Amino acid sequence: MKQATPVAVASAVDLRGFSYPLEPYLRKQEWQLERLEGRMARLQQTLTEALAQGRALQAQFDAQALQMQQAVQNRLDPRWYQRGLAYLAQARCRIDDQDREIEALQARRDALKSECIAQQRTIDGLQEHRTAALRDYALEAARLAAAEADRDWIGRMRVRTGTAIDGVEAAA
Repeated sequence: MKQATPVAVASAVDLRGFSYPLEPYLRKQEWQLERLEGRMARLQQTLTEALAQGRALQAQFDAQALQMQQAVQNRLDPRWYQRGLAYLAQARCRIDDQDREIEALQARRDALKSECIAQQRTIDGLQEHRTAALRDYALEAARLAAAEADRDWIGRMRVRTGTAIDGVEAAA
């Protein structure tokens, strides 16, 4: 026996009477997901900027180290060399600080991504529940409509055959 699909049943039934009791909660969850996605986008932008800044610091460090190497080959000045090493050490500290900031941002991004996934799963579960409730409503509405059609048909058959309700013959 072939069963009607929920889509076919739902399209044959008037769904204007359907009311999903968890609709406000579903909307709230969707709003929270949008808020999390907005935070994720801002965090990703911050991370992109931090990565660019880290690359710029590294390029600056490399250029300064190369320049210092070439200057040392041309002339040897211990004070200038000491100041150059101090500058490079300070630049390396800034690069390390930037790397730590990038790692922290990546960890926050991963945590936020996990929150988004959990929120999406909640929404998916609610939408599946809503679909099941809609299918149940449509099936119940179709069952009621079929029962009403059966009562109408039986009533018309009794009128056509001239029998009254409860098997009593109609007086003619």
